Amino acid sequence: MNNESVFFNPGDAIASSHDFKEARRSAQIFKAEKPTAGKIVIAENDKNGEFAIYYASDAKSTPLGVGAPHHIKDSL
Repeated sequence: MNNESVFFNPGDAIASSHDFKEARRSAQIFKAEKPTAGKIVIAENDKNGEFAIYYASDAKSTPLGVGAPHHIKDSL
């Protein structure tokens, strides 16, 4: 997607995995079960390499408290 860092609160993650394909599959299942939910993104945590699924609306451009830097890898 882009190389810009965005910040997410790890506690807001819908799901997470160390495997991108597994995280993407979880995101697809979540989106299929909740089609009215907002746009979701798969983001890689810059510190530990873990992939997490978040609502895109939860992204922040600057760290606020407990936010961790991520790079968005995919969106649904």
